[in-house]
Amino acid sequence: MRKLGHAAVAALGLRMPCRFLRGSGASLALTVGAIACGVALVCALDVASHGVLRAFVAVVDTMAGRAALQVTAGDGGFFPESVAAAVSEVPGVTTALPVVQATAVVGDGAERETLVIHATDLTSDAATDVYEMQTVALEDPLVLLAHPDSIVLTRPFAVRHAIALGDHIDLAVPGGRRTFTVRGLVEPAGLLRAFGGNVAVMDLFSAQTVFTRAGVITGVDVVVESTADLTAVTEAIAAVLPPGLRVVTPVQRQADLQRVMRSLPVALDAMALFCLSAAFLIAFNRLSTVFEARTWQIGVLRALGLRQRVAWRELLKESVVIGAAGVAVGIPSGLALGRLLLPVIAASAALHHNLLVPETALVVEASSIVRAALLGLVAAVLAAVLPAWRASRVAPVATLRCQGTEQPAAGPGAAGSQLPLAGTVIVVGAACALQAVARSAAPGIVATNLIAIATALAARPALGLLRGLGRLPAAGPAAWFAVRNLLSAPRRATLTLATVGVGLGSVVASWTISTSFQNTLLSTLTEAIRPDLIVTSSHVAAGYLQAPLDPQIMREVRHVPGVVAIGGGRTINWPYRGERIAINAVDPRYFTHKRGGRWPLVGARVPAVWRRVAAGDTIVVSSNFLVRFGVAVGDQVVLETPRGPLSLRIGGVTAASQSPTGTIQMSRSVYRRHWRDHLVNQIGVYVAPAVGVTPVRRAIEDGLAHTYDLQVLSSGELISHYASEVARGFAPLYVLVTMVLVVTLLGVADTLVAGVLERRRQLGTMRALGVRRRSVARMLLIEAALVGTIGSALAAAGGLAMGTLWVTRDLPRLLGWSCELYLPGREVVLAGAITVAVCLAAALLPVRLAARLRPQEALRYE
Repeated sequence: MRKLGHAAVAALGLRMPCRFLRGSGASLALTVGAIACGVALVCALDVASHGVLRAFVAVVDTMAGRAALQVTAGDGGFFPESVAAAVSEVPGVTTALPVVQATAVVGDGAERETLVIHATDLTSDAATDVYEMQTVALEDPLVLLAHPDSIVLTRPFAVRHAIALGDHIDLAVPGGRRTFTVRGLVEPAGLLRAFGGNVAVMDLFSAQTVFTRAGVITGVDVVVESTADLTAVTEAIAAVLPPGLRVVTPVQRQADLQRVMRSLPVALDAMALFCLSAAFLIAFNRLSTVFEARTWQIGVLRALGLRQRVAWRELLKESVVIGAAGVAVGIPSGLALGRLLLPVIAASAALHHNLLVPETALVVEASSIVRAALLGLVAAVLAAVLPAWRASRVAPVATLRCQGTEQPAAGPGAAGSQLPLAGTVIVVGAACALQAVARSAAPGIVATNLIAIATALAARPALGLLRGLGRLPAAGPAAWFAVRNLLSAPRRATLTLATVGVGLGSVVASWTISTSFQNTLLSTLTEAIRPDLIVTSSHVAAGYLQAPLDPQIMREVRHVPGVVAIGGGRTINWPYRGERIAINAVDPRYFTHKRGGRWPLVGARVPAVWRRVAAGDTIVVSSNFLVRFGVAVGDQVVLETPRGPLSLRIGGVTAASQSPTGTIQMSRSVYRRHWRDHLVNQIGVYVAPAVGVTPVRRAIEDGLAHTYDLQVLSSGELISHYASEVARGFAPLYVLVTMVLVVTLLGVADTLVAGVLERRRQLGTMRALGVRRRSVARMLLIEAALVGTIGSALAAAGGLAMGTLWVTRDLPRLLGWSCELYLPGREVVLAGAITVAVCLAAALLPVRLAARLRPQEALRYE
C-alpha cells in the first residue's frame, strides 16, 4: 500500500512539493485553516440557502395539493365565497373549492407552535382527493360538520402533543383563546405535509366564523380537466373574476417567491467571499515567508541546473497541496456549519419577507461543493503565484548572498507602487457612478470589493509613514529599532497590515450596516409610535407581525376605565406590479390627533399631507417604494384590491419601511372598505392623564390579557421588541462576522509570532552587543502595537467606506431596505482595541523566548 501511495504521488509530480512541505507543515497549518474557513463558509451558505429556498418553495407547491390553479386576492385578502361558484361554471374546470387559510397558535411561551389552518367544504368528496387526505380516525362526519368547534389534526402533531380523538385543544385565534374538539386524525400526506405536519383542517363554515366572516374566503383551489388547455382555462377564469382578484398557477407563485428571495443569498455570499479574501491574504503572507526562507535551497537547485520555470511550477504545486488540504477540511466543516446555519437563515428569511418559517432540510448539491472547492483551490494558487515567481527568479549567487534576509523588491519605486491604489480608487468612483445610472446592485458590489482591494494596496503607503515616527527624538531606541525592523521586511509588514485592513474592515462594514439599520428603525419608530400603551396579540402570525385581533377586542379595550381614545392598525403584505409590498393601515384619528404618532417625512410633500391621508385620498410611501417603482410625490398609485382598483395619490415619503420592496401607509377606513378586512394587528391606547398609565395597563392585563392572549406594552417596550427582531434578522451576518474576525486575528497573530521567531539570529546579535532583555521585549511589543494600530486605522477607513457604500447604494438595490447612515464609532474603537490586544498577546511568546535567549545559541541559529 505504501509503495502504491508513493507511486501515485510520483505520477502526479508532487514528490518535491510534499518533501518541502514536510518541514513546513506546522508553519502552514494556519494557512490551511484559513483556506478551510473560507471554503467552509462558502459551502455552508450555499447549501443552507438552497435548503431554505427549497423549503419555502415546497410549501407553495404542497399547500396547493392537486389544484392546477388558484384564485387569490393578494396575500390572504378576503373576497366573497360566490366567486368559487362562478369559477366552477367555467368550461374545463372540474372542481373549484373555496378555502380559508389562516394561522393559530398552540401552547405558550417557548412551547408555542404555529398551526396553519386550512378550511374547505368538507361535505365535498373532491376535497379529500384534491388535498390527498388519508384519514386515520374520524368521528361521525355529521357530528364534525354540526359543531363549529371541530378540528382535524395530523397524526404526528397529535402524537407529539399527546392528543387523542375527542380531546380538546386550546388555540389562540383572532378572537382570543378558543377551545376546539379534535374530531379527526389524518396522515401527513399531500397538503398536510407542509410545515412539518403543523397543519389542521376545518370545515369552511366553522373557519369563517373564527377567522373571516360568513360568506368570505381567502382563495379558490381549481382542478382542471386533464384534457383541457390550461392557458385557455386560466384566461376564461380571469374573464369571470371580479376586479382585484387574480388566477395563478403554483409554478407562478413559486417563481414569485424565488424572485423575492434571491437577494438574501447574494448578500450572504458577498460576506463569505470577504472571509475567503482574508484567507487569501493570510496564505499570500505565509507563503511569501515560507518561499523566502527557501530561496537558498532553490538557489542550490538552480545552480545544479534546475530551470526557473520548473522551480516556479514546483512551488505552485505546494499551493495546490495546501489548497487541497484546506478544501478537504473545509467541505465537511461547511456541511456541518450549513446544518447549524439552516434554521438561522430560515428564520432570517422569514423575518425579512414576513413569512412563516417552514420545515427545512439541508440540500447538498454537487454544484455547491464544486464551487466552494474551486474557490478554495483558486485562492491558494493565486496566493502563491507572485511569491513563487519572486523566489524562483532570484539568481543563485544573489540567493546565497542574501540568505536570511528578505529578497529586494524589483519594480517601480515608491511613487510607482501607488499607481495601482490610485487606479483602484478611480475605478471605484466609476462603478459608483455607473450604479447611480444603472440602478443595479452589481456595480456597487464590484465597488465594494474594489474598496477592499484599495484597502490592501494602501498598506504599503501606510507603512511608509513609520519613517517619520522613527526619527522622533521622543520615540526612544526601542521604537527606532521596532520601526527599522518593520521597514526592513516591507513585504511581510505590508501583507500583515493588508490582512488586518481587509479582514477587520469587512467586520466594520458589517457593523455599519447593522448599526444604520437598527438606529434608523429606532429613530423612526420613536416618532411614529406615540400611544401610551400598545395592545397586541402575544403571538406572531408570520415574520415579525403579531397575530391579528378581532375588532371586538378594540371595543372592550375602549371601555376600560381611564382609556380616552384608541386607534387600530393593520399591516399586511400585498402584490403590486409583480412585487410584494407592505400596507400599513391606521385609523384616521391617529394621523390628526395631537397625541398621535406619524412617520417622519423626508423630501417633498403635499400640503396638509396627514390630513389628506386621514381623509382617505392620499398615502405616504417609503423611500424604497420610490426607488423600486420609479414614482414620485404627486403620482397616482393604483392598487388592485378585492373590491377593484383603488387609485391613491402619493402625498409624502418616509424612510421607514416594513418591507424590502416598499410600504404604503393609508387610512384604515379606506382599507376596511376595499379589503373587507376588519382585523387589527395593534391597538394604540391613549390614557387620561389624571388616571395614569400604570392603572390602565393593569386593568387591561387583569381583565382582557388572559382571555384574548394579549400583551400590553409601552411604546418603548414595543420599539425594543422590534429592535430584537431586527437583531434576529441579522443573526446570519453576526455568525459570518465572527468567523471573519477570528480568521483575521489568528492569521495576524501567527504572522507576528513567525516573523519574530525567524529573527533569532538578529535578536542574538543584539543581545551579544549588550542590549538588555527588557529593551528587546519593549521593541517587540512596540512592533506588535504598531501593526495593530496601523492595521486598525486601515480597517476603519476601508470598512467605513464599504459600509457607507452598502448602506447608501447596495442595501436599497440588493435587499430593498433604505436607511440612514450611522457610523458605529464605539464598535470601531472596540475592534481596534481587540486587534491591538491580540497583536500584543501574540508578541508575548516571542518576548518570553527573547528573554530566555542565549546569544551564543541565537548566533548559531540558521
